[in-house]
Amino acid sequence: MTENRKTVWLLGARGAAAVVFGAATLVWPQLTVLALALVFGAYALVDGAMLMTTAWRHRRERRSALACAGAGVLSVVAAVVTALWPGLTALALVVAAGAWAIITGCLELWAATRMRQELRHAWLWRISAAVSVVAGVLLWLRPDAGAVAIALVLGLYALVAGGLWLAAAWREYRTHADHASRSWRRPAPARPTDQPVRVLLRQSRRIVGRRPTMCPA
Repeated sequence: MTENRKTVWLLGARGAAAVVFGAATLVWPQLTVLALALVFGAYALVDGAMLMTTAWRHRRERRSALACAGAGVLSVVAAVVTALWPGLTALALVVAAGAWAIITGCLELWAATRMRQELRHAWLWRISAAVSVVAGVLLWLRPDAGAVAIALVLGLYALVAGGLWLAAAWREYRTHADHASRSWRRPAPARPTDQPVRVLLRQSRRIVGRRPTMCPA
């Protein structure tokens, strides 16, 4: 699998996971705190794995890769804490989810800005990171909100972020497809080693095609 296809699959998987999480929280907004924590933990775990994969693929950019890896590790930690905390309350879930959204959003925003010359979808990544920060701030503004309000905020954020990641995957796919079609239609240039051979063949044909002239007596 080529690097472009890996990028498309990575972006698509992250976007699909976000859309599924957002749809689940919006379709069933009256989830209990424990059920919402489990769903959020599953999404944060998948998102963290995708971020760490991105960090590994761009490990040559050390600072940006470290930022992605840090966001990925934080997502995994948030997933484990929220999923395994037996007495999790709505307030604790708001604090954990808000901290996760703000910190990971800031790290991703910094990484996307650093890698804007390498990634075609860097501007979509920056928008997604900004939406994450806004969602975290909204959660922290109302720490006394119930599970329904938490589900609505997280669901809307996940749908917007997932749509942006799917749009980035589509842009990468279309760019790769257009490049492949142009390269297929473009005729292959002649090899430099073929040029002298062609010149010699033409000269030999001209010499053979000439009629010999009669010498004067």
